[in-house]
Order: sequence, then C-alpha cells, then structure tokens
Amino acid sequence: MSTNPSSSTIPRPSDLVTELRDEATTIAKIGGQAVFSLAWLWPVRGLLYTFLHPQIILSVRGALVKSLSSSAILFAVLAFFTYVPQAAVLSLFTGPFGPFLALFLLGAESIFLLSFLAKPLFLEPALQHVFDATLIENGQRQLVKEGKTKYAAAADRGNALVRPLQALSREGIVRYIITLPLNLIPVIGTVGFLFINGHRAGPGWHSRYFQLKGFDKAQRQSFVAKRRPAYTAFGIGALLFTFVPVVGLVFTFTNTVGAALWAAQMEAQSNIIGDQGDGKTTKAK
Repeated sequence: MSTNPSSSTIPRPSDLVTELRDEATTIAKIGGQAVFSLAWLWPVRGLLYTFLHPQIILSVRGALVKSLSSSAILFAVLAFFTYVPQAAVLSLFTGPFGPFLALFLLGAESIFLLSFLAKPLFLEPALQHVFDATLIENGQRQLVKEGKTKYAAAADRGNALVRPLQALSREGIVRYIITLPLNLIPVIGTVGFLFINGHRAGPGWHSRYFQLKGFDKAQRQSFVAKRRPAYTAFGIGALLFTFVPVVGLVFTFTNTVGAALWAAQMEAQSNIIGDQGDGKTTKAK
C-alpha cells in the first residue's frame, strides 16, 4: 500500500519507454512547426532581458551565488572522475565530436544531481520570485496579485498544485537518463535527445503561470495541447542553456525570465481578444 504513491509519481522504465515511443511519433509530426514557431527564442530573450534588467535576478542574488558555486564544485568533481572515460567512449562512436559531447553530458549530469539538492532548498522559491517579478515588470501585476490569492487559498484547502518548473522533476531525470544513450549517435542522436526531452520539459516552465491562472489539470492540458509545437521549441532552447557546463543552473534563472516574458505576452494578447469580444457583445446588444 505504501508503495503506490511513489509508483504513481515515478513511472516504471517500461512505461517511460512506451511514452517515449509515442512522443517520438508526435515529435516527428510537429518538429517543423516547433522550429518555425520561434518559441525557442524566448530563452534567448530571457537572457537579454536579464542583462538589461539585472535587478530581476539580483533580487535573489543569494540563490544565484549558491547555484553558481554548487554547479562549479560538482562539475569539477564530475569532470575529474568521469570526463576522460566518457570522452573516450563517445569518441569511439562520434569521432571528433566525442570531447564536446562529453562536456554536454557532464552539464546534464551535474544538473540531474543538483536538482535533488538545489531545487527544494533554494532554487525553486527563487525561480518563483523571478517569474512573478518579470510578470509584474511587464504589466501583469494584477495577474500575480490575484493568482497568489488563489494559490494561497487552494493550499489552505489542501489541494495539490503543480509545483513550478517541473522540468527538473524526478520523472524528468529518469527520462534524461533513459535517453542519454541517444547522444552516441552523431548529431542526429543529440537532436533527438533535445527534441524528446524538450517536448516534455517545455510546459513545466509555465507551471507557475498555470498556478496564477488557477488552471486545473484539464485546463493545463488543453492550453498546452493548443501550443504543443511552441512548448516543445521552448523546452529545447531552455535545455540547451541549462546543460551549459558550470553555469547551466544559473541559466535556469534566465530561462525563467524568458518563460515569464512569453506568459506576459500571451496574457496581454488574451486580454486584447477579451476586450474585443466584449466590444462585439456590447454592439450586438
């Protein structure tokens, strides 16, 4: 009886393999749409916005320093013990790409390990703060104010809410581990690795937005389904930044800014459409 919750939280490897196969089929159909959606640019925009508005992440400088220092220490340890053997193995399959892919894998592995420690201790609250602050800076103060009230009320009633940024969840880590061998296939394998993991991770960057909107599970699924290619593209762009050696965990802050900028744009567009709809309704009356 006690094992049921964990089994529902972390699917069996066989179930994940089946999911991955189904997702690969979906990705093959929407891959082109994902690229042309240009949503992969939002992490880049988040980086530029952070550079132009440094107060956004300086407000959580403590978590930023902890992220950078812990990433550097763990990456150094992993590099010392595992870089050479990983580079050697990858070179057998990918030739000159081996050393580069080994660095990529080290970045991924360090993120996997850090997520268990950093996320619950200091990363998640800081990223939530950055997301809300970016929304407020972009004209969505009312959304944040009302959303926090709804979130607090739901928490008081004991309702389970989606935790922000589930891209670094345990299920995501298992998924990454299962798909890591794809990187043994030169170029195409790495692209497949990014598409598969980006496909699932993309919506996680908007978990806080869904909280603030008060979406239930069905509403989240419907919202994401209508924008699946764009979320896949965002997930790919975010992963590329996250897996940068040493500073990958720091880039989760700029990815969060990018996700908030995208949410602010969608919110503004939905408000405009709503206002136009109200105008049409008034005229009809």
